[in-house]
Amino acid sequence: MASELKVPADVPVTHEEQTPALLTRYRRWWWPAGFVVSGMVLFAIYLRQAQTVFVMSDGASNALQGWDMLHGNLLLRGWTLTDISFYTTELPEYMLTEAARGLGASAAHVSAALTYTLVVIGAAVLAKGRADGREGLVRALVAAGIMLAPPLGGTSATMLNDPDHIGTQVPLLIIWLILDRARPRWPVPVAVAVLLAWAQIADPLVTYEGALPIVVVCAIRVYGRREHLVQNLPGSWYELTLAAGAIVSTGVAAVALRLIQQAGGFSVTPPVTTFSPVVDLFSHLGVTAESILLVFGADFSGQQLGPGAAVFLIHLAGVALAGWGVTRALRRFGTSDLVVQVLATAMVVLLAAYTFSGSPDVVGGPHEIAGALPVGAVLAGRLLAGQFISRRHLAALGAVLACYCLILAHNFVQQPGYDANFQLASWLRSHDLRYGLATYWNASSVTVDSGGQVQVRPVNRGADGRVEAIQRDTLRSWYDHKLHDATFLVMPPSRHVGCAAGTPAEWMAQARAQFGPPTATYRASGFTIVVWNNENLLKLIAPPAPGVC
Repeated sequence: MASELKVPADVPVTHEEQTPALLTRYRRWWWPAGFVVSGMVLFAIYLRQAQTVFVMSDGASNALQGWDMLHGNLLLRGWTLTDISFYTTELPEYMLTEAARGLGASAAHVSAALTYTLVVIGAAVLAKGRADGREGLVRALVAAGIMLAPPLGGTSATMLNDPDHIGTQVPLLIIWLILDRARPRWPVPVAVAVLLAWAQIADPLVTYEGALPIVVVCAIRVYGRREHLVQNLPGSWYELTLAAGAIVSTGVAAVALRLIQQAGGFSVTPPVTTFSPVVDLFSHLGVTAESILLVFGADFSGQQLGPGAAVFLIHLAGVALAGWGVTRALRRFGTSDLVVQVLATAMVVLLAAYTFSGSPDVVGGPHEIAGALPVGAVLAGRLLAGQFISRRHLAALGAVLACYCLILAHNFVQQPGYDANFQLASWLRSHDLRYGLATYWNASSVTVDSGGQVQVRPVNRGADGRVEAIQRDTLRSWYDHKLHDATFLVMPPSRHVGCAAGTPAEWMAQARAQFGPPTATYRASGFTIVVWNNENLLKLIAPPAPGVC
């Protein structure tokens, strides 16, 4: 037996001998520390950018729901929500930020910035996978770079504003990270099923982007072993249980929402699930293409040539990288790992569902397709990094990333613009007008902007022209004349269609006919405020109408 060479205890270890050991000991903390520091920096930047986006009524309604939950109404009793409840995802986030900062626009901005930061960092972690060293770094930078600098304007409104489908990507990224990192053991399908059910309570889009891709991919993987399925059945237990858990999660989420309603909690509006007419499919393809450009910050359509358009054109690199990554994932589908297959399928399902739905929308913000950004970024990072390194394209990649950093710096130094709802809230507070009515797109925003000191409740003009309450993101008690005294109505500043349909003149004529001659009429911040000092308007408005907005 060979004798071991032992170092005498009294011989000191040199600094050169200690250094490799220290590097090995602390190397495992480099990546977590890097992601944490990057997240803190990005959060500060995104918070500043979120402040350039005004709190719209959808997000303001969610802020009021979080505020109500924070004050004990955990089941949101009396609330009627949209088809997306956000109950298990972003409403708890609003509760936490409002507990620290109170009700107001600042809490909404913090929540938006935190959500987008988590999505960017989560995409970078998922793109890195198990790779270390240069490849791991390039993977993470490609994924994070594509998402790094959403331009001001429409993309910021989609990514850094109200709670919406971008927040849904946080639990989905956690699910995909579990599929990527965890070993095939029985707790994994259970954890995935629980998280899918949890997320589907908040957002039914998870069924299409999360549950369905897992079922499809697992079925394909099991089918690939069909010739020896009986012999390989024990080896297919992982895919079978993942698929079964994903299917069960959809039913569990539906039952949970029903139980909440039966317990006296909130109710949700059934989602619209109609297919697009065949004659509209061609136009829907154009809407889908423009929506993808907007989500990636590359919607140059309608932009004049100049520095402003250059921002959007630079983001075309991100669209190209994501498209390249998705194409490569589909071409190598049979040999890819599980999470790449799930992400590629999620992208296909998401695009198909958006295109073939009854009403894809780019004007109001393509929120439903927001998941294409992190999915495309992750696939680009995971599948293209090796080629960038081997073909020495890192310099070009660094140049694009530097451009994104400059855009991010430009966004950081911008100042918030004029917010008419905030100015209206200040005017109402200064004139001691504390409870009143307005159209949906102004009411809850004014309430949140005032920190709840002024409470404005949404109304609409019904089919018969009468001013009526709204049963969408509202609380029944808001319209109870025994609890509140509404003394003013804020007229819409311009003609509306759909929600708050009608011109300002039509609103004024109907208000006089329904509520009688007003006591006073004011103009402030572009709005007309009509006051009735001796009349509670809640006694005279029509009952709530479901799903009008």
